Amino acid sequence: MQTAAGIHRTGEGPVLPYAPVEVPERIAKMRDRLLAASYQLDLDRAIHYTRIYRQTEGQPPCLRAAKGLEETLRRMPIRIEEEERIVGSKSSKDFADPLYIEATVNYAHIRLALSLYGTGKTVADWTAEDPDHREVALGTRGANFSRDITRLSEEEYRLLKEEIVPYWKDKTVQARKLALWKEKGITSLDPRALEGWFSGELPPQGHVTIGIRKVLDLGFKGIARQALERLQAFQAAFEKGEMDEKAFLRKKDFLEAARISAEAVCTFAGRYADLAEETARKARGIRKRELLEIAERLRRVPAEPPRTFWEALQAIWLTQAAVLISYGGNSITCPGRIDQFLYPYYRRDVEAGRLTRPEALEAVMEYLVKLASTVYFGPNNLTIGGVTAQGEDAVNEVSYLFLEAHHALKGCGRLGLAVRIAPRTPRAFLLRACRVHRDCAGLAFYNDEVVIRGLLEDGYTLEDARDYSIVGCAEPTGTGNNNGYTATNGVLLAAVLESLLHEGRRYPVNWKPVGPSAVPLSSLCSFDDLKRAFAEKTAEAMGKCVQAGYLKDQVIAEHFPLPLLSSTIEGCLESGEDLTRGGARYNHVAIGNCSLATVVDSLAAIKWAVYDHKLISLEELAECLRHNFQGREDLRQRLRQAPKYGNDDPEVDALAVWVADLYNRECRKHPFWMGGVHRPYMLSNGSHISWGATIGATPDGRPAGKPLSNGVSPTNGAERNGLTAVLQSVAKVCAVPISDGTILNATINPLTIQRAEGVDKFAALIEGYFALGGRQVQFNPVSREMLLDAQKHPENYPELVVKVSGISFRYIDLPRHIQDDIIARTEFGVA
Repeated sequence: MQTAAGIHRTGEGPVLPYAPVEVPERIAKMRDRLLAASYQLDLDRAIHYTRIYRQTEGQPPCLRAAKGLEETLRRMPIRIEEEERIVGSKSSKDFADPLYIEATVNYAHIRLALSLYGTGKTVADWTAEDPDHREVALGTRGANFSRDITRLSEEEYRLLKEEIVPYWKDKTVQARKLALWKEKGITSLDPRALEGWFSGELPPQGHVTIGIRKVLDLGFKGIARQALERLQAFQAAFEKGEMDEKAFLRKKDFLEAARISAEAVCTFAGRYADLAEETARKARGIRKRELLEIAERLRRVPAEPPRTFWEALQAIWLTQAAVLISYGGNSITCPGRIDQFLYPYYRRDVEAGRLTRPEALEAVMEYLVKLASTVYFGPNNLTIGGVTAQGEDAVNEVSYLFLEAHHALKGCGRLGLAVRIAPRTPRAFLLRACRVHRDCAGLAFYNDEVVIRGLLEDGYTLEDARDYSIVGCAEPTGTGNNNGYTATNGVLLAAVLESLLHEGRRYPVNWKPVGPSAVPLSSLCSFDDLKRAFAEKTAEAMGKCVQAGYLKDQVIAEHFPLPLLSSTIEGCLESGEDLTRGGARYNHVAIGNCSLATVVDSLAAIKWAVYDHKLISLEELAECLRHNFQGREDLRQRLRQAPKYGNDDPEVDALAVWVADLYNRECRKHPFWMGGVHRPYMLSNGSHISWGATIGATPDGRPAGKPLSNGVSPTNGAERNGLTAVLQSVAKVCAVPISDGTILNATINPLTIQRAEGVDKFAALIEGYFALGGRQVQFNPVSREMLLDAQKHPENYPELVVKVSGISFRYIDLPRHIQDDIIARTEFGVA
């Protein structure tokens, strides 16, 4: 594989010796308490939102959302832990999720809570009783699967069952969108269908970066003032006849809601300041001084712009906590380019003698522990490195601090660092990142040149494209200036192919017809005929997905706006429009697929077995697939030996590029109703396993119900020519602008990268892949033997972290079927 001469900059200075730092005792206590905690369900938010929504029936949705948040931030119980110097939480309980009841009453969390109440059973006990229970438990997507227990008091149970769920039953996003889909004749959006595979039980609003830069520049008091100024400007325009009444009233409601929300965050901070001062009166010595410093910081931020590094970290964290309370379930917010935000404060404080590097590192560690406590299955991505908006090298001392903190904490089992690599990136930084990743995983590497080129394709300016962040699993997006709607809709190409091969019938409904109209197999006389039919069915499914997504977006825009998050996003206050109505500077929605290699390998196998070698007819193959190769194991084995993606095979790789390009073209040809584009992505958050359960046997030799391929990775076990061949195959696919993200997973034997020369080769591998045009890559530096032993003796592996997809988890917290999928990945060495 060619080397990355543009990235490999060994002449940029010495690579200094580096050893992981010790975790300070107070941070270790916070981390250990977090990792030992059992998952809980927190009803405070649901109680307050339900009360406010009952009281505000008939009022504008923006104002209802703002008042619900205001009530919650004013009344939810708060606490300051003994070791904390950065305070705030989205929940009143340890390791707990607020219940985002307005999204759906069918959360697996709720079903678990009602099922486990009073039994004393763990999730593991309950799921062992009935296979159906397992699917409910997996729907929580929380960590600590084997240890979770959803604990509710008797009063909480009564409120949930008698007041909260009954009120919201027909008012949630899910209920309203299903009613709208039924009205429009859309009835097949479920796991058995071809489209809308993310439009199911949990209706996400998408993944987005919070406008942290705006909070740091203005503070929430400044944001509230800006909302009032914009309202006055729109009032003047309306009075001059330059705006119709309906538009003005909508903007008025939004801006008033933004003001209420911003002021509510200031109240939230003030409550913590009061608590810190109250606690300080009972404290002594160093802790008393720390509590008074906490109070002083919270009297300043996030209401006003921060002045110091500690104030900036506190402002960022409390903003995240407040937004997490306000933002709907199954939706993810990330802070974005954390090193760029913090570096000016770090530099000023160090130069002024107010801060030392060890003190800053300890503060970053505490922030990471706080971030890991947000509970939701993830991913808590932070973006570091890359280039500035002006194209200069963006790596700074804070970039290294986050690497070191992540290394020391082993990512707390849940955190991810998105490491941007550009031609200007110092090689010392890449080597440090490789060293950290070798020891604790949790990192993913992104090729700035390819990602920026994709964002330009999506309509971003060059400056904003260079300033991208990673959200969700691996989705590049604008930093504080866009409504990404990532990971909200998808077309499962494996299901499209299955429906085509079985003339409209599907495996999970006993091969009954479902989805697009049937094409007789007898009409597919050549491989080109098959490809043309597959393309037509993909287009049909994509059209349905876009229609379903549009209707869901309308429900969210009309009933569930986001005034707090919107107030931080560039464009919303300026336009007077909520994020959900297209107020951001950039608006786009993503449509995803998690089965690229399964489809490519299946098409290649059909070409090889049916059309080239005529081993079997297409009709006979389809019959074998319907019976899951029963009595035809010989055929299944021959199909497994057919050419496969991931081996630098020009013909198969060309087929992969064709499938990716087809998906990209069909996705992008549909304009987004907010004025942006539909962006394609190919990644998986573990859904390749759950969706694989809905797909029958496939022509690549995969049995019915088994996992599909993951992201743009080859099928597990199909890589016959080594890691270099894998990277060369995937890089060809990355030439297609799958701009909302791709994930390539690879497992590397850790013994091959233990020594310095191994780390150097590891870095060169990434450089070479990026020189070929690869977009993203992440590695699990673990051996198969280690993973198997961790299954048998989890107590010996409390800090073993793996990448599931874009999500980092402690291996021992994963359910067995995901552990098995990771074990099944091909293990490579670094030569």
